Amino acid sequence: MERAAVDESAVRTERGWIRGRGASQAEYVRNIRQHDLTFGVGPAGTGKTYLAVAMALTTLREGQVSRIILTRPAVEAGEAL
Repeated sequence: MERAAVDESAVRTERGWIRGRGASQAEYVRNIRQHDLTFGVGPAGTGKTYLAVAMALTTLREGQVSRIILTRPAVEAGEAL
């Protein structure tokens, strides 16, 4: 068994393993795995969406969920309505 198989901060995909690049990303993946609802807050380009989608696809493939619903705000964060 690979080491990553027991690592809660790693996600198995068809192309291999995805791991958080740092402690914050690893904690983010662990939180997604352990909780029904997880908020990822941080600047653009830090891997929040990438890791969340990888986790969502994993749970879909494993049969833990039956569908994935993607949502986003109509107005970008920080912009005035």
